Amino acid sequence: MNIDKNCTISGGKPSLEDFRIQITDPMLYDRLHTLSVEYSLPVELLVNVAVKRLVNDVDFVRGLRIGQIEGA
Repeated sequence: MNIDKNCTISGGKPSLEDFRIQITDPMLYDRLHTLSVEYSLPVELLVNVAVKRLVNDVDFVRGLRIGQIEGA
């Protein structure tokens, strides 16, 4: 599955960059579409949320590694 960043809406307007994500796991592909239908959300939005959470989690773990304490 290819997902165009051009088709996503972030901040109320379409993005200007073209970015494609290829999902190679058929079960993940099906799950994304199931959630999309269930919650009436575009698949692109679900992928954007998942990627944002991944990046935030990586930043959090990096902060823990250098001794940064959340909220301090």
